Parts: sequence; C-alpha cells; structure tokens
Amino acid sequence: MGKHPNSDIHSRYSDWHWDLVGKDKKYKRLYVADIDRLWIEYSFDRKAIVAIMDLKYANGSMPDGVTATEKGIYDDFESKGYRVYIVFIDNDFSLFQVTRYITGETKEFRSEGYADWLLSLRATR
Repeated sequence: MGKHPNSDIHSRYSDWHWDLVGKDKKYKRLYVADIDRLWIEYSFDRKAIVAIMDLKYANGSMPDGVTATEKGIYDDFESKGYRVYIVFIDNDFSLFQVTRYITGETKEFRSEGYADWLLSLRATR
C-alpha cells in the first residue's frame, strides 16, 4: 500500500479478537468491523471530508454485501452528514461500480471516469 509495505497488524488483531471469542462467550459482544480500511476523500481547499468509501471486490452486491457491523458504521457516518459509498471493483481495476449507501443509487465508471468522479465530489458537497 503506497510506498510502505503492508503491516500484518490487521490480520494479527483479527486473529486475537476471534481467539477471545473462543475463550469466553462474553467476548462475542466485542464486535469488530469487517472493514479493514475505509478510504476517506478529503478536500484540503475546503478542509472537509467529502466522502467515505468502502472498497470491495466486484463479486459482492448491495445490500447482501453489507454486514450488520458495516451497516451500523455506515449509518453512523451518514447520520453525521458524511457521504458513504461502497465501491465494487473488478479484479483488474478497470471497472468501478459505486453505490451510495444511503440511497442505493449506483453508477459505473471505467478507471479514469472513476477518478474524475472522485474529483467532482469536492465540488458537490
């Protein structure tokens, strides 16, 4: 990811979390999101978050591709005025299906069209 190698901290934390559940059922209430990373588009000009994206491979679909924990997180962001998008990407990163979480509205883009759409978010807030 970026210039630096990926850390294994996310995998190790997940393993630790699931091991706790195996030790005692009380730990089942420690819900951890299935979201490894959320991508946040930020406008430095406006000093504002313009969108939050959850990236998934294109074999998923709405709404079945959203876990209960993800739904809770998305709802919380949306209630605070942040736009949440679920972005389904094909394996070669040439097709991007973008679904606005709160409305279910979906758009499809090729790579550069998706990048242009990301830029347009800065003007539509």
